[in-house]
Amino acid sequence: MKEISPALIGEELTEEQINRLRFEIQNHYDVELSSEAIVLGDNKVQRWFDAKKTEIDWGYWPAYKESLLMKKRERKVIDENEKIIDSILDFSGDPKSEDKAWSRKGLVMGNVQSGKTQNYIGLINKAFDCGYKVVILLGGHMNELRKQTQIRIDEDVIGLESKHLILNNMRKKIGVSNYRRDGLEVATFTSTEGDFSKRVATSLNISFSALNAPVIITVKKNTTILKNLINYITESSALEGDKKLDVPMLLIDDEADYASVNGLADRNRVSRT
Repeated sequence: MKEISPALIGEELTEEQINRLRFEIQNHYDVELSSEAIVLGDNKVQRWFDAKKTEIDWGYWPAYKESLLMKKRERKVIDENEKIIDSILDFSGDPKSEDKAWSRKGLVMGNVQSGKTQNYIGLINKAFDCGYKVVILLGGHMNELRKQTQIRIDEDVIGLESKHLILNNMRKKIGVSNYRRDGLEVATFTSTEGDFSKRVATSLNISFSALNAPVIITVKKNTTILKNLINYITESSALEGDKKLDVPMLLIDDEADYASVNGLADRNRVSRT
């Protein structure tokens, strides 16, 4: 765990400093699952994962799992978490399905310090193995929280420091890249240096319609940022009218309890986010 600056001792912490400390503590202490997961789902949803998991060429997930073991995380916690991830994927839909019209929504609930970050990072890695091409991660509503989330994504998903990817500088392996076989890469439009920007995205020249590697975009839960991202995807992919991007995507909201749809007191109004 990072040391707390002596300047903070004996002083009243700001909300941003408290959130940063909470994030660091939660991410550096292991957890145990006190009970098995309970899955509630629509029986009409077509399940797919169990029938196809032996056909999947696993690469991203084993590397993440190995990195957790090297960090001395409990194997039983990893294994139980994997069961939950598999259930989420099972209900999310087969990204390689010929039926491109499907859309699923769901909620994953857990107690404080129940390993939710490890859960959704594991989900992202497994989703890439299964064939999902784009992941949009809402990583907090403040710049500092988004940056802290991006740091975790760099280490546990991308395997490179995102600022070097954006600036096209020297690329040094970190985290999962040390356990992942060659050829498995993850692209990004965001970095520890900044949130989504149309200028940066344009300079990277990554086409959503012809992705060579899966993409993860870590953004704030902010309407302006989200509108900019939607506009960029629409314009760069030449989407007109009702035409939709034909790419399997996961949208993960890391703060579903903050500024979510219908989050206002008046149920007839919908919050901007």
